[in-house]
Amino acid sequence: MFTVLVVDDDDRFLSLFHQNADSWPGVRIETVSSVREAEDFLRNNSCDTIVSEYNLPEKNGIDLLRHIRSRHGDIPFILLTGYGSEEVAAEASRYGICAYIMKRGDPVPLFSEIYGKIRVELKRKKDEEALRERESRCRTILESQPGLICRLGPGLDLTYANRTFINFSGAVEDEMTKTRFQDYIIGDDQESFLTAVRELTPGTPSFTREFRFRTLPQELPTWTEWTFTAAFDEEDQPARIHGTGRNISWEKERAAAQVQQLENLAFLSRTAMEFLDMEDTVDIYRYIAENLHRLLPPHTSISVQSHDLLTRTERVEIVIADDDVLRAFREWFGTDMTGVEFSLDKETFSDVDYIRKGINEGPRLYYFLFQAFPEEACHHVEEICSFGKGYVMGFSSQGQTFGNIAFYLRKGATIENSELLEAFVNQASVALLRWRTRKAAEEEIARVHIGLEQTVAERTEALQAANRNLESFSYSISHDLRAPLRAIDGFSSIFLGQYGGDLPLEGRQLIELVRQNTARMADLIDAILEFSRASRMELRRENVDMKTLISEVTSEQATSHTDQKIEWCIGDLPQCRADPLLLRQVLRNLLSNAVKFSRNQEDSRIEVGSFSEDGHSVYFVRDNGIGFDPRYADRIFRVFERLHSGKDYEGTGIGLAIVDQIIQRHGGRVWAESDAGKGATFYFTIGT
Repeated sequence: MFTVLVVDDDDRFLSLFHQNADSWPGVRIETVSSVREAEDFLRNNSCDTIVSEYNLPEKNGIDLLRHIRSRHGDIPFILLTGYGSEEVAAEASRYGICAYIMKRGDPVPLFSEIYGKIRVELKRKKDEEALRERESRCRTILESQPGLICRLGPGLDLTYANRTFINFSGAVEDEMTKTRFQDYIIGDDQESFLTAVRELTPGTPSFTREFRFRTLPQELPTWTEWTFTAAFDEEDQPARIHGTGRNISWEKERAAAQVQQLENLAFLSRTAMEFLDMEDTVDIYRYIAENLHRLLPPHTSISVQSHDLLTRTERVEIVIADDDVLRAFREWFGTDMTGVEFSLDKETFSDVDYIRKGINEGPRLYYFLFQAFPEEACHHVEEICSFGKGYVMGFSSQGQTFGNIAFYLRKGATIENSELLEAFVNQASVALLRWRTRKAAEEEIARVHIGLEQTVAERTEALQAANRNLESFSYSISHDLRAPLRAIDGFSSIFLGQYGGDLPLEGRQLIELVRQNTARMADLIDAILEFSRASRMELRRENVDMKTLISEVTSEQATSHTDQKIEWCIGDLPQCRADPLLLRQVLRNLLSNAVKFSRNQEDSRIEVGSFSEDGHSVYFVRDNGIGFDPRYADRIFRVFERLHSGKDYEGTGIGLAIVDQIIQRHGGRVWAESDAGKGATFYFTIGT
């Protein structure tokens, strides 16, 4: 209801006002006869418009207008008078009245004019309420968005930021509008943002950029991607700029990790091939130390030791360190450490830490050197060389110990690429095992030839021991084939690309056959690695739209199997909280199995749906394929367990094992139901 307060000491006029206002829809009239009564009314009631006579007892209408402006703000005010003047009109206008109406003659036109002004104010009030409602709805929508949303003024000050933006930046909400957007951008990215803003025009009103975003209070840099769109004023200058952003730090980290992985593979491929060409331990030890010096932080001191299992001694084969470290060794220990031997019987940690694979934190230098030098001298060397943490990585295989790497970082330094470091040391272990196995075999064969007096049984036993050593070597080297396989495939591809045109068809086919078999073996290795990665990959739970995810995965399958007629039946799929990448892998593996084992049907039918059980959602994938014997349902999720011939149905036998592992990591379970020739149904749940 639109309330109008009428102030007039003429009772007859107030009565006529009420009579005329009875026909005004949506308008309620309240009347008082003095300024004091009007002030009392406004103190306790709200009012949308005031109509006041100028000539009032005690105070006039201008006095009332002043009071309203000082106490109640911009309430619309209509001033009536029968004896007005230009001075009164000017003073009233100075305080912002919406109408100045003269009382003359017939009151009917007067009330019509008043109602016309009231209708204007009534419409304005409705428009303002509608605008506030629209703004409230828009704000509610913006606040519910998961992305970063903000609005900037002409000076790039933040005039609005949604809840996601505030939480992400860590800023105080009440102080947000006192900041500029570029205050949250780090370093040179600020200039990139400002340059892009300066280049905005009505013809190119938007831009997209990636910025390192400052998140308070630690001011940690986080990569974000932003799209800004400007609205322009009459002078074609940005009047306001709307921005939407998202956190892309994980994408950046994943891309960097992929680049790092490729670099690691290239490094390991090269070192694996070079290790194979080395026949002498001196070359192997030096090669290990030099490559470790490249992998570890600058100024790291590195030593490579060999173990003699018969004498239980450790010998320092090579030391790579800065000149100040070597000078300190010579000054306090009388040696640069190369060639020094230590007994392994003094401390128990030499039997534990020094043979354990992986990166193991070592003791202080005094114990690190088996207490062979004075403790005070060791302490001086640690201080002079600014040694930080020390680490040990053992060379061992199948319970046999044949050496270790020891290194000290400078204070403040940290190991950055630990996975590559461990992989390289494993390669070095294989190289040393290869050398030791071959040497042991050669010595054994030599003893067999020299000791003609030994019995045939003794010679046979010696040869069998040599063969066991060779088998041990073969077993160990087979686990390091992945990098050479990549090298073979890569070099074959390069060879075909550069010289394929010069080869006859049969030659090209032979090289392709090499690549196909290499790829097959690589697939098996990759499947094992994929299985391993699925267990080590960090679990990142978030809300997952299962319907959208299924749509994407089924599209992939349909695109990959255009020659197969598939009927997709997608049912109700509620959201869940899971790692979207790992869950995509689960669906991809289950759907690819359904497609593969139903391809011999005239029409493949694959159904994806869900149902509720004990308050939890159970998802399922059902096909009309060949199915399997239900007696083997518990074996189908084991690694390399295949219930069907590999000739008829391709695969590595590890896909369902990955599904089982991922679901278990989510706290859920997976099971299968089937009858031979009647299709199969795979069920899974996602834990909370």
